[in-house]
Amino acid sequence: MMKTFSIGGIHPNDSKISKDCPIEVLPVPSKVYISVAQHLGAPATPVVKAGDQVKVGQVIAEPAGFISAYVHSSVSGTVKSVGPRKDLAGNNVTHIEIDVEGDEWVEGVDLTDTLVTEIPEDDKATLEKIKMCGVVGLGGATFPAHVKLCPPPGSKAECLILNGAECEPYLTSDYRIMIERSREIVVGAAIMKKVLGGCPAVIGIEENKPEAIKAMSEAVAELQATAKGYEGISVMSLKKKYPQGGEKQLIDAVMGRQVKSGGLPISVGAVVQNVATSLAVYEAVQKNIPLITNVMTVTGDCLPMENQHNYKFRIGMPLSYIAEEAGGIPEDAVKVISGGPMMGKAIANLEATTVKGSSSLLYLTAEQTVRGVESACIRCGKCAEACPMGLEPFLLNRYARNNMMDELEENAVQDCIECGCCLYSCPANIPLLDIIRIAKGDVIRIIRTRK
Repeated sequence: MMKTFSIGGIHPNDSKISKDCPIEVLPVPSKVYISVAQHLGAPATPVVKAGDQVKVGQVIAEPAGFISAYVHSSVSGTVKSVGPRKDLAGNNVTHIEIDVEGDEWVEGVDLTDTLVTEIPEDDKATLEKIKMCGVVGLGGATFPAHVKLCPPPGSKAECLILNGAECEPYLTSDYRIMIERSREIVVGAAIMKKVLGGCPAVIGIEENKPEAIKAMSEAVAELQATAKGYEGISVMSLKKKYPQGGEKQLIDAVMGRQVKSGGLPISVGAVVQNVATSLAVYEAVQKNIPLITNVMTVTGDCLPMENQHNYKFRIGMPLSYIAEEAGGIPEDAVKVISGGPMMGKAIANLEATTVKGSSSLLYLTAEQTVRGVESACIRCGKCAEACPMGLEPFLLNRYARNNMMDELEENAVQDCIECGCCLYSCPANIPLLDIIRIAKGDVIRIIRTRK
């Protein structure tokens, strides 16, 4: 039987409209705005000022804490300003504005397509390079990769899991890199596996992506036959179920272990990285290329097929520029989402710019976004059946509406992964996700005040 996680889950329509669209390289605009807050943790501190000349790959902001990351220039040119600019949610965040002049890279970067398969021996130097290149998790949380690859004392990695599930409807960027950059992803996995002490590595991909499973399996077989350091890497086909790409759900599916409430994946011996992160690790360690690009999907049912794209972009590109390059915003679109329809965020400001973790421009129509009229909870239990964290959303909803913070914490609202399974399943159209997300934030703030 094909493996999957054991608690909850739903089966939304795939809608992978852009899956057959090869990755295209977006031309660089005349100006970029690079955020210093594009990773989990403290925003980076700018180390450049107006008037400075910068090259592609140059450090322009340094980590401001243990959980923070380097930020590099994605272009060459002149720094015009360093100051506040609104992000996609409309919040003011420090950005570094750069006028683009040519495309001159810092020294030491290898821009050739030659595959480098030899795994470096010095693990400490490898981790330092991953850190210095600003690599973060590209599965959504953008957690600094070098931190996750250093288990705390007393903990040991028993399995490195590469997340190739891409279970969110519409998104196809991970799918495309698994097909087009499969060997580089496997080299990245081997690098991380070695840093973690040589534990096995499993690349988990859902069954609805047979081409990706084939490409990754062939890449693993080729490298195991021709190079050293690739033993113990395998590809696992997983049953299609959302949210399979959730960290804890993927661990359950691959290892059959469940992370306890409040626990970290390493508590059960797991380290999870996205396939795009593995590609970024390859480029950082083998090519000295910092994380200044990623791949995003431009898609939607209201978008003509010729305007569906998987774009390789540089960080700092305005979303409005990308939309225009892709053929413009369709007339029927009433909402633009960054991410997928289940866990993505509505874009309030199209002049916001891409960050390391940008994954899509998803256009939704009025018919797709209108919510049904809310009615009373009928205690059917469908939300609890669907919750992949084993929570009882109907109960959390009642506690949240009555501001019962102690009860919310006792019933683990802080464990909610905001996947939207409860909202998707509710026949009464209760906005469970919205209510629980706000309550979760309040409870986490209360918990932090005790520390």
